[in-house]
Amino acid sequence: MSFDTMFTNTMSKSPNTLGKLVTGIAIAMSLSATLYTSSAIAESTPELDAALDKLMPGTKPSSIEETAIPGLYEVSFGSTIFYFNKDASLMFRGDIIDVKNRVNLTENKRGEARGKLLKSMDESQMIVYPAKNEIAKVTVFTDIDCPYCVKLHREMADYNAQGITIRYMSYPRAGLNSRSYQKAVNVWCSDDRAKALTEAKEGKDLPDKSCDNPVAQQFHLGQALGVQGTPAMFLEDGTSMPGYVPPKRLAKAIKSQ
Repeated sequence: MSFDTMFTNTMSKSPNTLGKLVTGIAIAMSLSATLYTSSAIAESTPELDAALDKLMPGTKPSSIEETAIPGLYEVSFGSTIFYFNKDASLMFRGDIIDVKNRVNLTENKRGEARGKLLKSMDESQMIVYPAKNEIAKVTVFTDIDCPYCVKLHREMADYNAQGITIRYMSYPRAGLNSRSYQKAVNVWCSDDRAKALTEAKEGKDLPDKSCDNPVAQQFHLGQALGVQGTPAMFLEDGTSMPGYVPPKRLAKAIKSQ
């Protein structure tokens, strides 16, 4: 379940649950210190700071900025964005559109945050299928039991031939207590992770293993980035490309950036 869905379902029951919902985002944001800058919250107000601290104790926004709408503040937690008035008595979720220039200002901000977070991630914590003549790196959140993830993986040679390096992160859609989660752990704990992932996606049952692994962190990171299904692709600038995208179409999209 995505953060947006959880937010919608639970805020109507109790506003105090907001702090709990932001916890997953805070975990993911802690992976990257680049999102925390003192200048990023320079446009906040004492009333808004106090209200946010009470509403979400212990969770620090990555940025607070006043929007082009006077008195309306954009509060970002990674790529998850809220809008508040200055004392946080009113809040809404949605996008602000520059109608004249036909630009989604909110989505641009989300993409910027996603790009920063992805660039900060260590490739040693991913399963990487490199292209020899690389034009771009694409980060893909994948679930071993996802049919379209299997389809994407079977075309790995085609992605690489297009100059696209695929960097996998785990996103077991059924959650951290699921069999899909254990399958991801089994892959990570294997001696040859790339080979093990291919075998798992082809339906081979790998022996259950246990080791230090990044699967849970990557799951939380996916939630923070707004992943709602798999495969979920992200370009290096943070552009989101949800779902399966064929190799040639993906290469065309990358070159058009």
